[in-house]
Formats: sequence, C-alpha cells, structure tokens
Amino acid sequence: MTQTIEKFAADLASAAPTPGGGSTAALVGALSSALGEMVGHIRQDKVGETRLTELVAEMTVSRTQMLSLIKEDEEGFDAFTQALKLPKETDEQKRVRTANLQQGLVKAAQPPLKIAQTATKILHQLEEMKEFSSKSLLSDIGSGTALAEAALKASVLNVYENTRMLKDQQQAETLNQETDRVLNEGLQVSEKLYPEMQKAARGE
Repeated sequence: MTQTIEKFAADLASAAPTPGGGSTAALVGALSSALGEMVGHIRQDKVGETRLTELVAEMTVSRTQMLSLIKEDEEGFDAFTQALKLPKETDEQKRVRTANLQQGLVKAAQPPLKIAQTATKILHQLEEMKEFSSKSLLSDIGSGTALAEAALKASVLNVYENTRMLKDQQQAETLNQETDRVLNEGLQVSEKLYPEMQKAARGE
C-alpha cells in the first residue's frame, strides 16, 4: 500500500466497490501489528533478549502481510464484480456467467480469510509481547489487541458474505469451518488479553 491514509479514507467513503470492509480490516490489522512492534522497539535496548528481537521481526512480517492484503482483497472482489458484468442473454452466456461468478466468490473469500488468519497470528504475538512490555506500554498492547480483534471480526464477515452465495455447499462449509476456527482461536486470545490490559491501564 503506497497511497495516503487520506486517499484511502476518501476512496472508502465513495460509491466505488473497492476498497471495502476487507481492505479496511487489513489496514486496521497492519496498525495493530505496528503497535506491537513499537513496544518491542522501545524495549529492545532495555530488555536485550534475542527472543524480543525475533518477535519484533515476526510482527514486521505480519504488518507487511496485512498491507499486501489490502490490495489483494480489492483484486479478489474485482474478479467477482467483473463476472457480474458478463452477458446473460443466452443459456450458454448464463452458464459461463454463473461459473465465473462462483469462481469469483471463491477467489473473493480468500483474502479476508488470510486477513483473519493474520489477525489471529498478531493477537498471539501481542500476547507474547506483553511479557516484554513495561507497565507504561501495556495500554499500547491493549490498543493493538482491540485493533487486531476488530480486524478479525470484520474480515470473517467478508468471508461469510461470499460463502453464503456459493452453490457448492461443501466448499462453502469448508471455508466456513476454517473461518470459524480462526475466529474462535483469535477471540480466545483477545477476550483474555484485552481485559488484562484494561485493568493494567487503570492501575488495578
């Protein structure tokens, strides 16, 4: 992603089909990882542990992945919208259009699923980063957790929006099961970690 936040927000606010919820989830996810990296960078000189350096590098990868998924999500949705534009006058045209629409739905479901998987990975990374954090930085761990959870919840909705229109019920169920698994895994982390950080921020 090379555009400014201002341009992204303006494009999002427009009537254009992209960017949408998936791309926004990826951007939020990238910011959640960046907060974890920030904590790591601040603490590196004071802690000086090899694992912290490794964890910061892993979170940099997560942030980069999320930024790449902004564009990937837009491209995935574009494949579906292009199929919608195909002619449907004859039976053959209808058959081709339907096939392309179904392929487009499968393709469009992949980026938000990757976003959900990456968001869950970031939540695990934030949970580990907490152990290296100072008290004054725990609110940043909490903020990152809230953003990663938001990215996770937003992205899975975009998977479901595509799978509900799939005619191949087995394929839809496979995608839904993986999405449910990733969602539950991520929420198990965030629903434990965020309240801890909330209490820490309040000095409790």
